[in-house]
Amino acid sequence: MGDAAGIGPEIIVKALTHNYVYQICHPIVIGSPAIIQNAVKLLADKDILPKGKENLPSISLFQFTKHITAKYGRIDVLEASTLQPEEISYGTIDPRCGAAAIQAIETAVKLALDGKVNAITTAPICKASIQRAGSPFPGHTEMLSGLTQTSNTVMMLKTWDFPSQIISRFSDNLKKEKKNTFNSTNTVENLTVSFVTNHIPISEVSQQLSVERISDVIRITHDALVQFGLAKPRLVVAGLNPHAGEEGMFGKEEQTYITPAIQQANAAGYQVDGPLPADTLYKKAIRGQWDAVVAMYHDQGNIPIKLIGFGQVVNITLGLPIVRTSVDHGTAFDIAGKGIANDTSLIAALAAASQIVSS
Repeated sequence: MGDAAGIGPEIIVKALTHNYVYQICHPIVIGSPAIIQNAVKLLADKDILPKGKENLPSISLFQFTKHITAKYGRIDVLEASTLQPEEISYGTIDPRCGAAAIQAIETAVKLALDGKVNAITTAPICKASIQRAGSPFPGHTEMLSGLTQTSNTVMMLKTWDFPSQIISRFSDNLKKEKKNTFNSTNTVENLTVSFVTNHIPISEVSQQLSVERISDVIRITHDALVQFGLAKPRLVVAGLNPHAGEEGMFGKEEQTYITPAIQQANAAGYQVDGPLPADTLYKKAIRGQWDAVVAMYHDQGNIPIKLIGFGQVVNITLGLPIVRTSVDHGTAFDIAGKGIANDTSLIAALAAASQIVSS
């Protein structure tokens, strides 16, 4: 469900008003039924959903049985939290919302590990809220690693195309709202980025680099692309420093860690170029010279991929024993409760999860 004080509940309800979602999966919302019901009311009151009880999706308390059938027009909610709408205030950091988000994630992971669900797709959480609720993890990726006892995970961001009927509906809605925040064609520039480090201060990035870690990210990224259908993925690794270090003039990390990892990968039979300057390689990657970029730190990969595809980018956690996808944005506290949040990335994440499970 994500953070109840953010846009998670409303984008979930919006996404589940698309019949397309029910054609590719059986979505089960894990969280607070009361919060999801309140999101339905919010969107109806703001004329985002059609008024009239008969036109609104119904909320059904979900229970696992032998025969489970998804039904468009019904939102199945598995209760993992009793958080109530009157307990929250939109756009605020609240440990109660953090605790509810943690409960939902823990429940989802257990169900996935037990084989009761095929994949989990997460709405955005507030990192400050979960930490105030007592979580030792800085974010989803680290929490999922801990809950699944997985030491070697990789965050991947990947642009995702939608079917034409979804594109048409989104673009029509955005025209009505006089917004131009979504690519209204049926294609998006293709880019895939994996990360060596995630949510850490930039001052600590260099300390977290090692030949072993970079080699692992290359291998895990390669294996994921093979699973996605690429027989011989081509990867490129970004340098950490300006001009990829310029032979040590602007930093030694390329010579010490990155180049040896690339050499090991090529010796093992992978196709890996680099290290190359991050300010020039992305245009070539978008044009198809490589199938994925391995970035050294968060913003080095997030900025370019969100610049070309924000709203159509999926966050995929690689290396887990379960399938997990997520949206490409945060809780958007500044617009929470206004009904204007865009659900495109959530639908992309659901589509990606469905495709990965089927691959």
